[in-house]
Amino acid sequence: MIKKIINKIKYELQFSNTSYYTRVSEKTKKLTYRSLLKRKVRSLPPIVLKPESASLTLATVSSKKNFYESVAALYSFCFWNKDVYLHYHEDGTLTDKEISFLKKMFPGIKIFLRVDENKKVKALLESKGLENCTQLREVFFLSIKLFDMIVEKTTAYLLHIDSDVLFFSRPDEILEVVEKRNYNGCYNRDVNNSYTFDDDTLGRYLTSPMIDLFNSGLLLHNFDEHFFPFINKVMEGNLYKTESWHLEQTLLAMFASEKGNFLGLPKQYDLARKEMFLGNKITSEHYVYGGGSAFHKDFIYKLYPLFKGK
Repeated sequence: MIKKIINKIKYELQFSNTSYYTRVSEKTKKLTYRSLLKRKVRSLPPIVLKPESASLTLATVSSKKNFYESVAALYSFCFWNKDVYLHYHEDGTLTDKEISFLKKMFPGIKIFLRVDENKKVKALLESKGLENCTQLREVFFLSIKLFDMIVEKTTAYLLHIDSDVLFFSRPDEILEVVEKRNYNGCYNRDVNNSYTFDDDTLGRYLTSPMIDLFNSGLLLHNFDEHFFPFINKVMEGNLYKTESWHLEQTLLAMFASEKGNFLGLPKQYDLARKEMFLGNKITSEHYVYGGGSAFHKDFIYKLYPLFKGK
C-alpha cells in the first residue's frame, strides 16, 4: 500500500493538485493507526462472556478489511457488560486466522459464516414464499442485518452495533430497556433523516408516522420473523433500490415505526462526534467512518489503557 501511495505521489507531482496531498496524508495516517490498532487489540486479554445469565444477543456484521475495528467495537461493549450471547456475522472474507482469533478473544462467541448462512436463510425465505426477500438478500450485503441476525438471535432482544462504534462507559439506558422490557427497542439518533424512500412512498406502507433521525448503526430491537413479510411487501417493485446504503436502515426504521414504542437514545450516545467536539461526556460514539482515524486514535489512547490495565 505504501509503495502504491509513493508511486501515485510521483505521478501527481506533474500537476498542481494540492488537495491530493491532503488526501494522501489522511490515508497514510489512517493506515498507520489501523496497524497500531491491530497490535493493541491483539495484546488485549480475552473477555470471558456470561451467556448463562444473558437476556441480550449482541451482534455485528463485518469483513476482513474492518476486522480489527469490529473486534475493538465488540470489546468496548463486552468490557462493560459480559452478560451477552455474542454473534459475529462475517461477509465471506474471513480466514481461519481471523476466526481463531475471535474464538480466542471471546470464548463462547458464535460465528456465522456467509457460505453457510446463504443456504440456511435462502431456504427459510423460500419456504415462506418471500420471493422479494430472497432476491434482496442475494444482492444486498446489509440484508444480513435484516434476516440473518434475526434468524440466529438467541434472546428476544438483539443489539446490533456497526464496526465503527465504541463504548466509553456502561450503556445503562440500553441495558435498562432489556431488563425492564418497557420498550420494543432503542436507537442511535442520527443528525438527519437518511432514508431510501420519499415521504409519499413511506406513506403507502406505514399506518404510523416515520421515526425521525433513526440510525441503525447502534440499534436494539425485539423483531422476529414477522418482520420478513413486511420487507417482502415493501420491496415489491422496489428491488432496484438496493444501490442505496440506507435501505436496511430505512426498512428497520419503517418496521420500528409500525411497531411503535421505540426510545431514541440520549445525546451521550453520540453520532458523528457532535457531542465529543463540544467536550461533553459520552457513553458511546458512532464515528460513521467519516472521521478519518478518529475511531482508531480514541481506541488506542482512551480505551486501550483502560482495557489493558484492568
